[in-house]
Amino acid sequence: MIHETGGQLLLHAVNHTAEQAGIRAGMTLADAFAILPDLKTSEADIPAETKSLSRLADWCGRYTPWTAPDEEGSGAAFAGGGSIWLDVTGCAHLFGGEEALMRDIIGRLDGLGFTAYAAIADTPGAAWAAARHTRYKRRRWTSVRKGQAQDVLAMFPVAGLRLEHDTISGLQTVGLRRIGDLMPIPRAALADRFGSDVAGRLDQAFGDRPEPISPLAPASPWHARISFAEPVGRSEDIADAVRNLAHDLASMLENDGLGARRLTLTFYHPDGVVDRLEAGTSQASRNAGHLARLFTSKLDRITAAFGIDAITLTATTNEKLSPAQAALDRRDENHNTGVAELADRLSNRLGSENVVQLTLQESHIPERAISATPVTARPRPAPTAPWRSGFLPKNQPLRRPRPLRLLHRPEEVEAVAPVPDDPPVMFRWRKQVFRIEHADGPERIASEWWNDGLGLLETEPEKEETNAASGGAVQDNIRDYYRVEDCQGRRFWVYRDGIYSPGTQPNWYVHGVFG
Repeated sequence: MIHETGGQLLLHAVNHTAEQAGIRAGMTLADAFAILPDLKTSEADIPAETKSLSRLADWCGRYTPWTAPDEEGSGAAFAGGGSIWLDVTGCAHLFGGEEALMRDIIGRLDGLGFTAYAAIADTPGAAWAAARHTRYKRRRWTSVRKGQAQDVLAMFPVAGLRLEHDTISGLQTVGLRRIGDLMPIPRAALADRFGSDVAGRLDQAFGDRPEPISPLAPASPWHARISFAEPVGRSEDIADAVRNLAHDLASMLENDGLGARRLTLTFYHPDGVVDRLEAGTSQASRNAGHLARLFTSKLDRITAAFGIDAITLTATTNEKLSPAQAALDRRDENHNTGVAELADRLSNRLGSENVVQLTLQESHIPERAISATPVTARPRPAPTAPWRSGFLPKNQPLRRPRPLRLLHRPEEVEAVAPVPDDPPVMFRWRKQVFRIEHADGPERIASEWWNDGLGLLETEPEKEETNAASGGAVQDNIRDYYRVEDCQGRRFWVYRDGIYSPGTQPNWYVHGVFG
């Protein structure tokens, strides 16, 4: 494959046959034709390669939760195909060591149709150079031992430092062809002559300067993994594996005093496909049986036509969960956890947005004092005691009864009140007339003063224009609530919006119905 850089056509990647003929990535097309006149080329599709590389990096999550596509080193500036970063710290022993890990990666990528090379080193720069410029013989992987990066990289060409093509050409022009040629030269002299990139890449390759790389997804240390000697496809085997993963993950969480709030179950297929299932909990949990049930009920969504050869379970969001002393009578304990686990199962089966809980908000306005949030959402801090007045004060009798049914939006009614500060004697609502026999109130509720009139209780422009034309004004954002009962015993929660002023009539609304 070829690409254009600086007005030249360069080879972006070459196959094994071209390599055997002496053709290398980064070579100009004219030089390649001089070596192999029958060379066949095609134009490199960099965006498509980048997208495919991201999918492949996701598939590499079977080896470590920390993976990232090398988007910088996979563009047209660095010839030779794409690269994927894998941080295998603490993971290699799961595969029998670093050599076995690289052998497994190369073997599986061969099965997917990719010709890949692997290298392990202490720094990303050393691993990148070793993977691309090592002369491979029988195997296509290598390892740079700790403390030997300078000795190994000294024999590699300067292209192993991930430098731009023009910089590489400039270095070669003055006879600096290998990385070892740059080592004796002072860094300041290199920066003055070739820019800061050369010295910076040297320091990164040798570990003298950090090289942060962002993973494809945030890596979680609470991560359990299981691999199969042969791909499995039976739902019973997959369910057993999920239960084992949940048990392993629960043990990790318990050791760290944590409970899971969000979990991700990932399935890796032999054909390179990656499937994921996600689940959430209404409260932090490390109950292995409960965590497993959240996923086993959704395993029918996974298609395992070619089987599954690895599964991982990750706790992506956690919270502190202190150990609790089990009581002799477990009825109360089972009730508390049972309700939460039931809510978790319903929300994961029906969708988190369809199973909600009511939470108090810091507002005296009735329709804003309670909001519906998903049960699996992170809980907000409970409002302090003053915000509870009028609802159900803790350990206090109910002083201001509220209706059993609160309308989603107050509905305007036609009301008749004898004097300005009295409750209505009758009102018309939904084409019915209700004559009031008993009334209690008023209870005055105003908007939040700290919003500085930003309109939590917006008034209609038409009403403001009418008030101005009549020479008076209704004081907005003030509600006087009454509990009223009609002659048939039906009770309502009504309010007057605003205060009477000369020449104006405030509106009346029904806001709730008592049981």
